[in-house]
Amino acid sequence: METLYTSQVTSQGGLQGHIKSEDGALDTDVYMPTGKKTEDQKGTTPEQLFAASYASCLEGTLYHIAKLNNVEISDTEVKAKVDAVEVEKGDLQFKLDLAVNLPGIDKEKAQHILDEAYKNCPLTKATKGNMDVEIELK
Repeated sequence: METLYTSQVTSQGGLQGHIKSEDGALDTDVYMPTGKKTEDQKGTTPEQLFAASYASCLEGTLYHIAKLNNVEISDTEVKAKVDAVEVEKGDLQFKLDLAVNLPGIDKEKAQHILDEAYKNCPLTKATKGNMDVEIELK
């Protein structure tokens, strides 16, 4: 197996702390999500970062799968919503809702591309069987 690239982020202070990527592109405070953001909560939450990572990873995989199938796609959109759900007292698990828009191609072809992209997305592979996922093709 060949490493193509590496990403590195350092967290200090946990859910009331700061994260910074090695290249400086990501440099923000982190706060514990409570359901409503208050003025003293600056930056982002782990759930927002996970949703952003999943949405961008899946969307990138959509373009890859479309290209492999000789299908031109553009103006795509992937919305990822992450819910932290309590499965037992004090034990949290993520639930992921994905809404995918592949405009300009027929529904059957779009569904095929989405199904293949979802199966091949590195984050899907990394989290398979670890959370409930709902996917909607818009």
